[in-house]
Order: sequence, then C-alpha cells, then structure tokens
Amino acid sequence: MFQAVKGIGLTLAAFAAAFALHIVGGATDQGWLFAIAVGLIYLIATGFPAIALWVSGLAYKSSERANMVYTSGVIIGSGLTLGALWATNGREFAAWHFPLSIVLVAIVSAVILFIRSRVDPASFASVTS
Repeated sequence: MFQAVKGIGLTLAAFAAAFALHIVGGATDQGWLFAIAVGLIYLIATGFPAIALWVSGLAYKSSERANMVYTSGVIIGSGLTLGALWATNGREFAAWHFPLSIVLVAIVSAVILFIRSRVDPASFASVTS
C-alpha cells in the first residue's frame, strides 16, 4: 500500500510544485518561467496515471495495487487536465473540455508507459510473460 500512496502522493507534489512555479512566474512577470511551469502542469496532469505508476515502482497491470494506482491516476489526471483546459480557455468551461481531458490523459499516459517500457524493460517483464 505504501508504494501506491508514494506514487500518487509524489506525483501530486510534483503537480503542486509546477502550479506554485506558474504562480511565481506570473506574479514576477517572467514569461519564460510561466511557460515552463504551464508545460509541466500539462505534462504532469495528462501523464498522471503513468507517472504515478512509475514513481510507485509498480508495473502496469501487474497487480491489484498497480490497477488501483492507475485507475486513481486516470481520475485525478482527468480532473487536473480539465482544470488546466479551463484555465487556458479564459477560465470558462467548454463542452469539448470534458472528452478532451480523458483523451489527453489516455494518449500522454500511453506514451509515458511506452517510454518506460523502453527505459526499464524489466518493469514490463511480468506483464508480457
């Protein structure tokens, strides 16, 4: 259980740090810092399930705990992505935000999982064998 909490907690902490960085960048009128922070916000939000799984050290679909981390990550990531889309759209919701947030989380998380499978093939050995 500690692995699951660690993965979700550290990923949330990374998101919070990126969010704080975007506030600092905006408040100090440093456009480059703000842009980097917004990029990090989108990367962490859309890749939340895969990042949380990677940080937890659990392999994709390897256990009930890994499934719980990934499913929780999809829910959290979709909400964070929805919030980022809302902020980018002038703090107004649009109907396309809701499906797009889920699609973005699915695509970015799949890319991160693919990268992880290339960087750390052992983490996928139990899934494919």
